Amino acid sequence: MFIGARRAVLIGAIGAIVAFIVLFPAIPDLLRGGSELRDVTVNVKNIVAENTSNVKNTIPLTVTFEILNKDVKALSTSKIEYSVDANNTHLGNGLLSYEDIPPNGRPQLYPNSPTTLESTFLLTRTSSNSELFDKINNAGFVANFTEWNINGTAQIDSAFTIYPVPFSSNIR
Repeated sequence: MFIGARRAVLIGAIGAIVAFIVLFPAIPDLLRGGSELRDVTVNVKNIVAENTSNVKNTIPLTVTFEILNKDVKALSTSKIEYSVDANNTHLGNGLLSYEDIPPNGRPQLYPNSPTTLESTFLLTRTSSNSELFDKINNAGFVANFTEWNINGTAQIDSAFTIYPVPFSSNIR
């Protein structure tokens, strides 16, 4: 036999030492289990109606998110899924995704510094929202007189953990 018992033990010991050296920086993250990701808050700063298009019966709404990382290390986000309601009328669901971008190119959430992200939500006329759609489409529309409710989940990423952070924002 080419590998004896003593050699197998020696190769196993060397492999364990190499694995420990390689994984040592990740041990604190793995032991915390994503607890630092709970120190992230997501709020919606505002919603702005952009130029309207009567031909397509859609109105682009720009939703501005503010994410605050209260931890001591930088994190990132890979997607935000949300639903938009206005004056107790459900307008639809939106998605801001960075999943097709490598982790080092995604928006960084630096410690104790707010990060602002914008998403375009296309409001489409339906039978349930036609009255609100017409108000928003009106040139004299003022977003401040509309009660916006945005609920969703932001996927926050650290080096070894992905954690969903639920949020709910009301804007008047």
